[in-house]
Amino acid sequence: MALLRRFASVVLPFALGLSALGCSAEAGDPTEETGDSEDNLVATFDKRGSIDLTKPSRILLVGDSDKLGNLPMFAAAGRARRYAQLYPNDQIVLFITQDAKAVDVANTGSTAVTEEPFGTVALSDLTRLSGPKLVAAMDRFRKIASIDFFGHSSPFGALLEATAGDGRVLDPSSVGVLADNFDRSRDPYVTLNGCNGGVEAASKMSKMLRVPVSGALTGTNFQELMSDGKYYIGDDGFFPAGLTRAVKNDKSFGDRSAPGCWRGACVRMKPQDAPYRGVWADPESGFQYTLSYYKFFCDFDDPSKTCEKGMARSLHAFMSDRTLDAASSDDDMKAVLADWFCTRSTDPTWFDRCKADLEAAVAEDNPFTSQRTAREFALECDKAGCGLQHEFRCTRVNGVPQKKTCAWVKKGCAADAKPGTCRTPNTAPRTTVNEYRAYLAGQKLLRGRTSP
Repeated sequence: MALLRRFASVVLPFALGLSALGCSAEAGDPTEETGDSEDNLVATFDKRGSIDLTKPSRILLVGDSDKLGNLPMFAAAGRARRYAQLYPNDQIVLFITQDAKAVDVANTGSTAVTEEPFGTVALSDLTRLSGPKLVAAMDRFRKIASIDFFGHSSPFGALLEATAGDGRVLDPSSVGVLADNFDRSRDPYVTLNGCNGGVEAASKMSKMLRVPVSGALTGTNFQELMSDGKYYIGDDGFFPAGLTRAVKNDKSFGDRSAPGCWRGACVRMKPQDAPYRGVWADPESGFQYTLSYYKFFCDFDDPSKTCEKGMARSLHAFMSDRTLDAASSDDDMKAVLADWFCTRSTDPTWFDRCKADLEAAVAEDNPFTSQRTAREFALECDKAGCGLQHEFRCTRVNGVPQKKTCAWVKKGCAADAKPGTCRTPNTAPRTTVNEYRAYLAGQKLLRGRTSP
């Protein structure tokens, strides 16, 4: 594909692609070898390349990147760079798929770990990431502040580098052991940056880990920083004429650091603005319903509002056109939240309209959805899941969901009915307004800690 040809060298300006979805839909045979590197790609985002299992830690997982080149790694590295700015005393550790080469990892500013840090789990055991080995390694960290996954995923879990049948899927049941490893004083959270992680995996992980977990409810694209200081899908024809690709990123990181885009500092992942029609979807109907942003789930008792605080913390690390931290004003938060919920396109007026309508809906407590397409078919979700009005159905064989059979349908739809006959409009969508308010509430709580 043209996208990957343009990414043949990381020193060239980036050119991304709508076709480069972070989904299993774009992956080939999962048993297929995807690279010839045998590098032990566990790295730290610093020059030391050593791990202290007792330090507060930010863990970034770069999973299956088949046919995506280095894009997931670049998205992870951008977030790692934000963490380094926000939390200079935290340890930032990356577990990186074999699809990435060590030299490209080094170009992002990361340093490969060479001394064995994980006890019985050797670095050589992690050359092809598998769920059991990866979880065993993460279980050694005593103060996890966040976990972020980037790469191919499905409604049921994140896809790793291991071959089929060898722990390829990092699913909710496998991560439950990590619940006691989070540093609860740091407002911890987990993000699943790939396709459809919010359908089932995110809410189930949230319940098991007792932390906020976000995931997409459609496919996920890679976006790139352009010369106007805004992010767009990077293929020609998906951003306004006259724009060029940015050379450095002084928007997401500020003027003082402004890393070059060749270092992977100008790429982010964001859900697409349309319902999913990939490998898991019923070929006639697709998934039918959607949301155009990563939805957070907090399915646990939460008297201390750790959900809202974790959501706000996660937004601070989101690469946008300005930087945020715990002291940021509501105006700055609202500017980034507009970028979070609304997607830019070739029509520059669309984003402005979306932002204005979003803020008006929040102020007036009106129904609203931020998606451009299928606007009458927004999912209705709460902190526990998206089963308020809809059900997610797949044909299952021996309990295993089958590809090309899944769709969201109206709740109560007959079991033998075709998905297309069970699609009714959501005429009063509330999820986006509620989610927006949760971010602002979390920021208010965090800002109270920093006020004199």
